[in-house]
Order: sequence, then C-alpha cells, then structure tokens
Amino acid sequence: MKLLKLVIVDDEPILLQGLVKTYNWNEMGFEVAGQAQSGEQAIEVIKKVKPHVVLTDIRMKQISGLMVMEEIQKTELDPVFIVLSAYRDFNYAQQACDLGAYAYLLKPIEENKLQETMQGAYQTCMEKLESEERYESWENMVRKDSTSFLQVVVQKYLQNKISYEKMQEVFAILKDVIEEGDRFIAICVDLDLTYKITDALNYEAARLELIQSLEEKFSERYFFWHFEKAEGCHVFLIKTKENATVREIAQILDQVKKEQKSPVTASISKPYKGLDGIRRSYEEAQGLFEPICNRATDENTFSIPVKKEEKAAKSDCEEAGLTIVNAVRKNVFKELKQAFIALIYALPHEEELQIRYIHKVMLQAEMMLNDTYGMTEKLQKQFRNYYSNMESLTAAQAVDVSYRILGEAIEEREKYAESGENKCAKEYMTVALSYISEHLQDEELSIVHVATQIYLNPVYFGRVFKNTFHMTFKKYLLQQRMEKAKRLIQDGCESIGTVCEQVGISNASYFSHLFKEYTGKLPSEYKKDYEE
Repeated sequence: MKLLKLVIVDDEPILLQGLVKTYNWNEMGFEVAGQAQSGEQAIEVIKKVKPHVVLTDIRMKQISGLMVMEEIQKTELDPVFIVLSAYRDFNYAQQACDLGAYAYLLKPIEENKLQETMQGAYQTCMEKLESEERYESWENMVRKDSTSFLQVVVQKYLQNKISYEKMQEVFAILKDVIEEGDRFIAICVDLDLTYKITDALNYEAARLELIQSLEEKFSERYFFWHFEKAEGCHVFLIKTKENATVREIAQILDQVKKEQKSPVTASISKPYKGLDGIRRSYEEAQGLFEPICNRATDENTFSIPVKKEEKAAKSDCEEAGLTIVNAVRKNVFKELKQAFIALIYALPHEEELQIRYIHKVMLQAEMMLNDTYGMTEKLQKQFRNYYSNMESLTAAQAVDVSYRILGEAIEEREKYAESGENKCAKEYMTVALSYISEHLQDEELSIVHVATQIYLNPVYFGRVFKNTFHMTFKKYLLQQRMEKAKRLIQDGCESIGTVCEQVGISNASYFSHLFKEYTGKLPSEYKKDYEE
C-alpha cells in the first residue's frame, strides 16, 4: 500500500502527541509527515510538507482550524481536511462542511469511526492522484495520437469536463489545429425518436446508415469532429473559413434526408470563430435541436430560431413535465395529479405535438425510475405497451394511460420505501438535487435547508454530497445558479436584475463578479453574444 502524507494539528500538546502515537497510521495508509500546535504553525507545515490529508482540531487559539482551511484554499494545495470537534462546536463543523471538509469526527474519537473515515479519505486521495497522473501525461498522449485524442478532448470540453485554459494548452501543443480565420459550425442530427417506437426493427439500422452517410459526405469537403451525446443524438463540429458552409451543410442534410427516406431531425449553428466558437456553435445547435424535435418530421427545419410564442408554450410544457417527473420521484400522488392538470392546459393545439410532449414526459419518467429504485416487471411491461400503442392513441387517451402508469409507479415506490431499502445515498441525492433545482431563486438556500428536506444531518449530508458528485455543495449550488443565469440571458431575459432574482443572488454587483468568474464574461457582454 502506498503511504500518503498526513499532517496532524492540535493546540493541546498532550492531545497532539496522543493522536500521533496512539493510532497505527501506516495500517490506514498514511505516514505522519508533519504536526503543528497552532493554526499559524499548521499553515507553515502544510505549505512545506504538501500533505494529502490534514487532521485538525477546529477550536484553536488565534487561528482556528476553519481559518487554516480558508488560508490553504488560497494556495494551489488541495489536501483533504478532516476536522475534530466537540458537541459544542457543531456550528463550526457546519462551517467546515461548507468550506469543503471531507468529514468531521467528534471528540473523544471512536477508533472504528476513525478507521472508516481515514479509509474513505485514502480512497479519495488515490482517485485524485490517479486523475492528476492522467492529466500530466496529456502532452505525450496528444502527440502520439493527436486525431483521436483531440476528438475526445473536444467532447469533454463541450461537456464542461475540461476547462477553457486546458483546451488552450492542448491546442498550443498540437499547433495549427485552429488557424487565423477558422470558424466552427455545429450540427445536431438524429432520427426522430417516434421512429424508434413505430419501426423499432429498422430504427438502429437506419440510424447507422444516416451517420455513415453524413460522415462520408462531410469528409469529402471538411475537417470535422464527430461524437454521440449521452441523450442519443449525434454532433458534428465542422471547421471552415467560409460563411457559405452553413448553406452547403443544409443542402447535404436535405439530400441525405431524401436518400434515407426516414424522419431525419437536425439543427445547424451559425459559424463562430476560434476556441470560443467551438462551444458557442455547439450551444446554439443544441438549443435549436430540441424545439425542432417537437415539430413535424416532414419539415426541413434546419437552423430556424423558435418564435417567442413557441418558446413560451414549450417552456410551460417542459415545466409541467418536470413537475410530473419530480412528483413521481418524491412519491406524491397529489402533486402528480396537479402536474398533469398543468400539462393539459400547457399543451399546444396540434394533437400531434400534444402526443409528442406526453411521450417525452414518459421517457423522462422512465429514465428517472431506472436511475432510482428501478422498475418492476409489471411497470416495464406497461411502459412497453404504451410505446407500442402510442401511434394509435389520441392525445386524450395518451394523457389517461400515462397518468395511470405513473400513478401505479408511485404506489410501487411507496411500497419499496416502506421496506427501508431506499436509504441509499443515490436516492437521497436525487431528491436533494430536485429540491435545489426548484429553489434556486431562494437567496437563503443552504446546505442546512436541503439536508432538512431529506432528514439528514447537514454535515453528514455535505460529506455524502461531496463523495457522490466530487464537489462541495457550495460549488454545486453556484454552478447551478450560473447555468440558470446563462439560460435566462440566452432566452432574452429583460434585465440583469430579473436574472438576479431568479437565481437567488440579490446583489447585482456580486452576481456580475460571480458570473464573470464562471463564464469569463460580464452578464452584459454575454447578453450581447445572443442578441440578433
């Protein structure tokens, strides 16, 4: 076992030596590389030793354990902090959790609890080290197989798994990948999802033929990257220097659609320059793709913006659909009924579109069910029957059938919940994320509020949250608020003040500061990018 470096901090000399000498740290995977009797000394030792884990008392004279954590966060060091506290220090423990502490242990320390915590910290550190080692080998990997590696890197960049700065490093290594005047056009393309239900046997074959045909035609003219999104649709990123390429791509898609004789759905972005253009073109094509999916499949709707009235109707339907899924997730039948009533009032006039929206809700609900408790054979059969008969159902019948299926899903989930097997972290986190999403506009939203909703100790919840999502609650909340702000600005929200209200940050100056840190642009600059 590789031994990781541990620093132990306590301002009581006897307690400090007890911690250092009482436990067999080597068996837990650690060597005591440093110790400190004050917060000030701790900061010096941590900077010098660069430990993987710091075990520190919270309450110390002058510089507390919390202040040590805050000071180290200002450096490039990122050790795992485990804090020690007495019952009277519970508020300190909550603050430590907000600062990203991995865990807190109550004094006197229970040996089995210490063993469990250190084991978890060791695993977290090893995963972090392995990740860092992979990133350090990037340059060699890029040079060895630049084409395939760059495709993976670009995909991760668009999924926000790689930073803009890291992408600049990659392109600097490769050189000449992006030249002066290069622009990028993104295309989202797939077969219409209803085809999978109406002709399941031919769907995959037709889909493969579509993508192969596009790859062949694009490769004759352009340099491009191609990957498949998690939701299923395919994305092509085409590099060009000509604005006319958009028209050429639309003609190619139109040609392929006629050759395929299948319901092809696609969206095309405008061309955008440079590394920024990769992300911007992708976001634009992605934003156009979903509303196009909800239109009739015999229309050539390439790169056509959605009208404001259509956006409003679509937004109402999506909000009602999300409420339906959340009602099933929370096992609340009353909310399910209210959500279905809201959906009925929000549905567009065209019956074909009504059925499409209902179908989309069922797909989302099915994915949520599979991701949480799972589904019984009975529920799986009901979903299959719904999909196979969907073409013959009227909109009214589709609403009735889907309402009954999801109502039965709630009944099944309530039975499962009563068994006590639903105490897993995954389900808790699902409910927590739903609550966060619904209350982003609440300025007082905190880890304590969310933990209360799922009946967990806030500190324990914070630790489970970080282990599950590999980020602190505070960082996740900021990320969600900034992403919502981006969507509101893109959709033409009238004022930054309104955006601030919607994301729960009342101070406009502070919001602008956070937004620029997150996106690299002030809200006003970001808004201009989406104004026609």
